[in-house]
Amino acid sequence: MTPTSFTWRFKNILRKYGLPDNLSVHSLRHTAASLMIAGGTDPATVAGLLGHSQVSTTLDIYTHAFDKNKRAASEKLQEALEV
Repeated sequence: MTPTSFTWRFKNILRKYGLPDNLSVHSLRHTAASLMIAGGTDPATVAGLLGHSQVSTTLDIYTHAFDKNKRAASEKLQEALEV
């Protein structure tokens, strides 16, 4: 399958299911990585799945996905300290 035909088929799927036409395969990759990290998957595993040779690349791109984990850690610390 050529990149052009893949994109054409992908856009047809988006239209068929009423999804935003500005989505791309790259946006799906970004969403999957963000959800994995936010869900607690370790960054090294995510980096491997994405094909990043350095975990730091993954961390630089997807740091925002850690916000949920930061909040949860903060709440646990507050509970432990009874603040």
